[in-house]
Amino acid sequence: MNDHFGGDFSSTNLDLLLASAIALGLPFAAAGLLTLTGGAAASLVLYYGVCCVFVVRWRKGTLDYRWPHAWPWRWFVACLLVPLAITAVSWGAYRNLNAPRFAFLITLFGWAFLNGALEQLSWFYVLDAWRNRWPAGALHWMGLVVGVILLVTLVALIHILFWARFLPEAEPTRWSWATIPLNFILTGAYAVLYYRSRSMWPVFLVHVLTDVQLVLLAHYSILPAL
Repeated sequence: MNDHFGGDFSSTNLDLLLASAIALGLPFAAAGLLTLTGGAAASLVLYYGVCCVFVVRWRKGTLDYRWPHAWPWRWFVACLLVPLAITAVSWGAYRNLNAPRFAFLITLFGWAFLNGALEQLSWFYVLDAWRNRWPAGALHWMGLVVGVILLVTLVALIHILFWARFLPEAEPTRWSWATIPLNFILTGAYAVLYYRSRSMWPVFLVHVLTDVQLVLLAHYSILPAL
């Protein structure tokens, strides 16, 4: 069994440049392609295919989809509470978009699972590129701080500039204020699961539940946006 863990990869200056370009440039590039082409397909190829799969596999040598030797059950169960909380907060906030059954099922079992499997690969690459560049000392801590900032920046910008343009939009409710902090907590939960399990599988399972609840609550289809 290959036990190589991508979170431990030896970062170089090239990784710092790539990670910074992904964090600060990808959201604008994805949004620009969406405007230019009139659909999200080209942007998703850039996001998923190039930044999440190609760059990560090239630089880390693995996508970390191996079953964990020890499943972090306590952390996993605790992290499952976050998407459940997001669902509770979002209950009744989305109008029913009444997507055709076929398009709805393609979105539910296609896009939700694909996004849950791939999106966070680029997020952790951005963090690990900076976190691993210097092994110890003040530079190590500086790299960790920069990596966290760039990770949060990427997650925020890709949702604000890209996903928000075609994913279902929630109506304001008395609990709307909780959405942003819950999503920040969720991002941290992904990181905890990744480094605790040294695998992407626990992250995928939590992430896919988050995406599935959005599709179910809004009865949404991504096909018209492509």
